[in-house]
Amino acid sequence: MSVRSAFALPVLGTVRAAWLPVLITYFAYGASTITQIALLFLQKETLAMTPAEVAHVAFWANLPWSMKMVVGAASDAFPISGNRRRPYLIAGTLLSIAGYAALATVVASKSAYLAATVAIAIGFMMQDVIADALSVEVATDDEELAQVQTLGRMALLGGTVAVGYLSGVLAGALGPRPVFALAAVLPGLVLVSAFFLRDVGSAIARSRPPLGRTSTVIGVGLGYGCLGIALEVLQVPLAQEIVLAVSGVLIVLLLRTVGITRAVAIAAGTIFLFRAIPDVGQGYSYWAIDHLGFDQEFLGVLAQVAAVLGLLSLIFLRERIVHAPVSTVFAWIIIAGAFLLLPNIGLFYGMHEWLGISARSIAVIDTTITAPLVQLAMVPMLILIARTTPAGSEATMFAIMASLMNLALSSRDLFTRYLNDFYAVTQQDYSNLGRLMITVCALNLLPLIALPFLRRAESELPHKTAVDDRG
Repeated sequence: MSVRSAFALPVLGTVRAAWLPVLITYFAYGASTITQIALLFLQKETLAMTPAEVAHVAFWANLPWSMKMVVGAASDAFPISGNRRRPYLIAGTLLSIAGYAALATVVASKSAYLAATVAIAIGFMMQDVIADALSVEVATDDEELAQVQTLGRMALLGGTVAVGYLSGVLAGALGPRPVFALAAVLPGLVLVSAFFLRDVGSAIARSRPPLGRTSTVIGVGLGYGCLGIALEVLQVPLAQEIVLAVSGVLIVLLLRTVGITRAVAIAAGTIFLFRAIPDVGQGYSYWAIDHLGFDQEFLGVLAQVAAVLGLLSLIFLRERIVHAPVSTVFAWIIIAGAFLLLPNIGLFYGMHEWLGISARSIAVIDTTITAPLVQLAMVPMLILIARTTPAGSEATMFAIMASLMNLALSSRDLFTRYLNDFYAVTQQDYSNLGRLMITVCALNLLPLIALPFLRRAESELPHKTAVDDRG
């Protein structure tokens, strides 16, 4: 099928056939949220993990996402059997399937849970790297670039919509482990799509050398990954802090090696701060289960509401998102996000009892208003990163920039652990949970101080121009 083959869909606009493997990969990743409630109850009831321990595992599970440049550089520079993308996509699917199989069968300890979770994360990270690279390769100009990024986000959210309510119903009816077995089907879909993948960037790759020093990029990524494994296995004090500091320095050095402008550096730093702000952690979910009676089915309802509204917000607001300055989008999302933490704080202090409204009604209303915000923040960030990627090295540059963004999530989880340890929130004692939520609400406003710098930097960012993709 020609790489230019296209068809039009209502509301969504033009979709080219070459985009389908990208969209399937994003859809499968979105649908992997079918495990979110099963994971919650596995953590709380089967493994008896504290909120701080959950944040500890989340740190290591997020760390592979900051190593995307390893897969990106390898995919750009080292084709396997003449193909730069398919073999890496297949390897990622097999890792995720293996992790889900372990959760469905043999995982019974916190260490085994950590290993399985990290395997799943590495697998999805590899799939995401290839989808990211293809999303840039198949776009011919800024308009298509924006369309692919927006459709990719919509495909991901479409996956979450498909499984939102099911995630609660299945966890309640079957228990956690069968849900993990069902989730293994999702990377299997990507595995099938990989065999229909055409390496549309091969001609560009043959005409241009890989970006920067590929061996350095791969060595750095693998180096701090191995460092993290060694420190965790040896139970070295401050292991997470050491890995975070080392990986941050190395990623910044990589960006300097491959070459980025001052504007891109400012943009990356601002978004890093935005994504590094800590959250409340799993303590609120535990408390809501124990004190508000939120069961698996109701949590599935909340997940479904969030997924549907997130998708609808992208469908109907995508034009404004694509053309609005990132700084403007972030400003109102930061303010609204902090404000919308207040209902949860109110629930903890009995607001629903004062108002005579059920806790479930307030939770649904809060989810209805909050759900679109996170999704609306993602598309401008992805477009911003995509605009920095030169032809022939899409996976490498996209992956390095995305690695920095994902390292921010590990920072978030580390700071979340700090806060949960400081306020001593456990399943036995929720007395300080309200103070924790108030602190997080205030911290959410911190990124506002960086937005003036981001606004000035945006005007200096490059634009993608039309290219010939006949090769």
